[in-house]
Amino acid sequence: MKKHITIELSPESCQSALDALKTYKEQIKPKLEEICRRLAEIGVEAARASITGEYGNNDVTVESPVKIRNGYKIVMSGADVYFVEFGTGDQVDAHYDTSVPVAWGSWSAEHEQKLWRTGFWWYNKEKLTGTPAQMPMYNAEKAMRANARRIAQEVMAK
Repeated sequence: MKKHITIELSPESCQSALDALKTYKEQIKPKLEEICRRLAEIGVEAARASITGEYGNNDVTVESPVKIRNGYKIVMSGADVYFVEFGTGDQVDAHYDTSVPVAWGSWSAEHEQKLWRTGFWWYNKEKLTGTPAQMPMYNAEKAMRANARRIAQEVMAK
């Protein structure tokens, strides 16, 4: 949707252009809000679908989209957030920069040091050297990007 405003060099024409911009802003703001909300909903669905709860890493939830000043955000919380997003042990995938270390044995170094001392740990009688990164937030971002053009076109066409 292209919008054109023609301005002549007169006070009346400039005022008319300002009025047209104000009207456009009022019309587009709810559409932009809807685009953000719908994309956030897609992201939440993708994130939730990525979480398997394997290996006891099930203390994690993805909230419904949360309204913020200029759109929506997706929030994942719980004690296992980093394990679920980035994996553990020899399967760590540090696909984002974080405020905490994400590397082989980074949690073990501060906790019971099982991985550090032995190179493995036991979970439900299974010997583990790592757990896969489920990447719910990464997958949320991918899903939102993949759908952004389609959602924007649908909303702007209304």
